[in-house]
Amino acid sequence: MAKAHKTPNRIDVMFDRLKAEGRKALVTFAVADDPDREESLAALHAFVASGIDLIELGYPFSDPILDGATIQRANRRALEGGGNLAAALDLVAAFRQTDTTTPIILMGYSNPLVAMGYEAFASRAAAAGIDGIIAADMPLREADDLLAQLDKNGLVMVALSAPTLDATDFSARPGVGGFLYCIPVVGPTGGPSASIETISGAVERLRPLTKLPVLVGFGIKTPEAAAETAAVADGAIVASALIEEVHSKNPDRTSRLAAYARLIGDYRQALDAL
Repeated sequence: MAKAHKTPNRIDVMFDRLKAEGRKALVTFAVADDPDREESLAALHAFVASGIDLIELGYPFSDPILDGATIQRANRRALEGGGNLAAALDLVAAFRQTDTTTPIILMGYSNPLVAMGYEAFASRAAAAGIDGIIAADMPLREADDLLAQLDKNGLVMVALSAPTLDATDFSARPGVGGFLYCIPVVGPTGGPSASIETISGAVERLRPLTKLPVLVGFGIKTPEAAAETAAVADGAIVASALIEEVHSKNPDRTSRLAAYARLIGDYRQALDAL
């Protein structure tokens, strides 16, 4: 009997496409149900229409220890609107009704995963159309049980690489894939920006250690900085800068969605000019 082939992960398909096109990945982050389900779903589609290649979707959590003030506020807004891990899965399922190609990675913390159960989570996530997960407070060395369930369901865990982590903390193993998330500086999301020299050095140190694409996030606050970063990596992740700009200056849903489209368009143009 012929061996069944796994369906290619959307993340791998995306990187293959971008490589063939000679383009770099532009990634953004939002917290599910911030500030409510209707706007959150509209925002996801606006991201894609404006040029985002991959979406990191946070599932609301009360203690987002890796995140700075901007994303902490986004988590609070989402929690106040009734958001949680199960609701985030439902949001992705709704998104998949009309978008079956854009990769989505859940990003959050281990407590909700433990509460749901790794087997139930991985099965529900795969059914919803999620491609992978980042568990910010779970080192790979402690993630064997979760990785087994992710691998069983065709999902991947995206490893984080920071200056404080040893290479064994993001080594390849079943259930790990997608890309390597390079954090060039120590500190929370939305913190100080790293110099391009620091970013370049961090990416260069990672290249011999992984066959995965390397994306850089944390502290990327302008289209120019994103382009400089993408020039030395495989793409850039922009999160807090967008969320802060959109939610601090736009009082209603229509203006927020328009602001996302305008700002993401600026980042996309900067990366495509490389």
